[in-house]
Amino acid sequence: MIFLSTDFVLIDYGRKSEGAIPSADLLDTEGSLSVKIGDSFDVAVTGYDSEGMATLSRITGPRPQDWEGLTHAFENKEIVAGRVTGAVKGGFSVDVGPRAFMPASRSGARSAEEMEKLVGQEIRCRIIKLDVDDEDVVVDRRAVLEEEAHQVRHNTLATLEEGAIVRGTVRSLAAYGAFIDIGGVDGLLHVSDFSWSRVDDPSTELAVGDVLDLMIVKLDKQAGKISLGLKQMSPDPWEAAVATLIPGNRVTGEITRLTDFGAFVEVLPGVEGLIHVSEMSWTKRIPAGLRTGK
Repeated sequence: MIFLSTDFVLIDYGRKSEGAIPSADLLDTEGSLSVKIGDSFDVAVTGYDSEGMATLSRITGPRPQDWEGLTHAFENKEIVAGRVTGAVKGGFSVDVGPRAFMPASRSGARSAEEMEKLVGQEIRCRIIKLDVDDEDVVVDRRAVLEEEAHQVRHNTLATLEEGAIVRGTVRSLAAYGAFIDIGGVDGLLHVSDFSWSRVDDPSTELAVGDVLDLMIVKLDKQAGKISLGLKQMSPDPWEAAVATLIPGNRVTGEITRLTDFGAFVEVLPGVEGLIHVSEMSWTKRIPAGLRTGK
């Protein structure tokens, strides 16, 4: 191990470049980091990020050397370490001492690209079928990944508090906001919390893969729901508006929305005022079709 941070641990794993393990994956039962710079331990390559850096997980399972060891691991439902040696019909060949078969559906890979990268990786898996006489071994990686993801989520949720600042990566976009990965746990950044100014389309503001600093504005640990805020990372413009906008002053603004009852005008960044239809003219009657431009 060569570097520690609050978000990840950088690992020299014997390749040309380093790999990273989320710090949340290395917490002890009390929520403290269980490793230090200079420690050595087995790791498995679980994928690669958008910049080509390997993402790693810690290998803590035993490596059975014979059929007796495999039988013990199978009977006790232990996690074992193995290396994916190649792709075969319907799945992968895995070296767990003897050769094992891992069905593609139990690999944990979600795409053809992930399956290609799986070959050559060290993995953590569980033996789900063992026939010593026929030397038939079947392993499952997906269940182990799901169990570990659940534990990471539990550990991360335990460390979070409302008002805390977290760093996250945009995982997906929806019409109502963005889902942000904040270390194995997804939080929702609602479109209303993107900016103090009105945002109609999240895709005009963010893209998948963007890294952001956000505030936890609401947290339900029991339900596992996290609401995030981006606009809360900057001062509320209404505080400045109260101090600078005085009734009777003339201001210049940009019309942001039209409705049947009037027009909304941005007079300061993030601060809108309403010109009611009855206040638009002393002499002309403004038609009800204002919103549609009729």
